[in-house]
Amino acid sequence: MHVVRPAHTTGTSVVTLADAKEFLRVDSSDEDTTITALLDAAVAWVEDYCNRNFTTGASAVFHLDRWRNAALAYGPVTAITHVKYNDTAGAEQGLAASKYYTTAATDGGMLIYFHDTPDLETYNAHPVRVTAAVGVEESANVKHAVKMLVAHWYENRRAVVTGTITATIPIAVESLLSVERIIDNRQ
Repeated sequence: MHVVRPAHTTGTSVVTLADAKEFLRVDSSDEDTTITALLDAAVAWVEDYCNRNFTTGASAVFHLDRWRNAALAYGPVTAITHVKYNDTAGAEQGLAASKYYTTAATDGGMLIYFHDTPDLETYNAHPVRVTAAVGVEESANVKHAVKMLVAHWYENRRAVVTGTITATIPIAVESLLSVERIIDNRQ
């Protein structure tokens, strides 16, 4: 079974700018752009660490290099929105839902199986694109971990600080996320 992760996701962040500013004790709007960028980075880090999507109303695009059964390994996948591919002329086509079926994986991902698919003589880069609805209700642990990461990065704006003890991502963040994390052993 081929394992794929999404190329990109969309959705609404698990922590609002107002919540992050309250956690940081920032009253002005002078740093809104910076805090928003830190929020985006923190959510991306948490989602990558947990191998899950925590944004609400999210969708993800998975790229396959050809028609082959695949594990959409980014939990949880709740539904397939559509499957598209480029035909031999390079035109985008939609694959009928009757040409594939899915089953839920135990880790919240989804397995997709194809049958009676069009014969594509040549392949462009990633000719098969599976768009899926993804995401779970974020927990209090996830929200707090995102806020802690934002605070850590807000206070430590450089990759290396000299003259002090070196530090990595606070271990409390990883501890908060350990219950949310999906370990993918299929690779």
